[in-house]
Amino acid sequence: MRRKRLAAVSMVLVAAIGGCSALDGSAETPQGQGAAGLEKSTINVADLKIIDSAPIRLAMDNGHFKAEGLDVKLTTGAKGSANIQNVIGGTADIVLTSYPPAITPVAKKVAELKVVADAITTTEDLFLLVVKKDGPITKVTDLVGKKIAVSSPGGIGELALRSQMKIHGIDITKEQYQSTSFADMPTLLNNNDVQAAIMNEPFLTEALQKAGVTKLISPFSGSTADFPTSGWIATRKFVDENPRTVAAFQRAMAKAVTDAQGRDAVEKVVIKYIGVKDNVAKLMTLPTFSSSTDPRRFQRVVDLMVATGELKETERVDMQTMVIAPAK
Repeated sequence: MRRKRLAAVSMVLVAAIGGCSALDGSAETPQGQGAAGLEKSTINVADLKIIDSAPIRLAMDNGHFKAEGLDVKLTTGAKGSANIQNVIGGTADIVLTSYPPAITPVAKKVAELKVVADAITTTEDLFLLVVKKDGPITKVTDLVGKKIAVSSPGGIGELALRSQMKIHGIDITKEQYQSTSFADMPTLLNNNDVQAAIMNEPFLTEALQKAGVTKLISPFSGSTADFPTSGWIATRKFVDENPRTVAAFQRAMAKAVTDAQGRDAVEKVVIKYIGVKDNVAKLMTLPTFSSSTDPRRFQRVVDLMVATGELKETERVDMQTMVIAPAK
């Protein structure tokens, strides 16, 4: 009887200790899960050296990922198309890119990709097609046969310009586009290695201030105004295997988008991480940092890709199949 009483007391003590552990948060994490019950508590993410990346920098600086139990290993990709190759190849879990390089592999059925979160929507003069100031290119028709610098082959800038050229009845071949970084575009223009360039912020304002370039047209105007241009992309495999991790990333980014509504916060991260001067940051055009992942918005990108011949009608992607609903 004494042994039975001791056993009973031991069981009560074990239960009490277990209960205290659960209450004070020190209970062991279930096997195969990371912090906060995440499938992966450490993820590899790649952004780009453009204003689109401001929210993820804010998410890191303001502790939003840490609050979700996420350790984000952030690197900066050379271009959106390179980021897509890395996420398909498995060296990155989530990447920032313009939408066409993410949509094309899905349309061609060579990869299954998902939009985890939106990044930006264009505002007036956020992107501009610029040319050398006092140079020979003074009107759109002068671009026939000329080289045009774009940040990524088949990217959003090229897509928008193809749309504008179609409106003007001008045929610009794919061979005319030259992929290069935004930072290198002013030098290429001044050396006449290219005759026009599609530039984004904050490099655009810096170039207009001191690099001897001037605006020719705004690619995102008229039918392409308020256009969703970039987003955070993962493979379907990663999303399916890590739903809680993806949800944690989404929640942290949603908080960061709220932070990015303050211009001062965006200016500070652009100065800190992209290295532009204070006077450039104060004058740059800001995009709309969006928290919406409404597939109807992204369908505009697919429609434009079909209209410009970037995709065949039979390759049209239904963006409802690519978009992951935002986490609550």
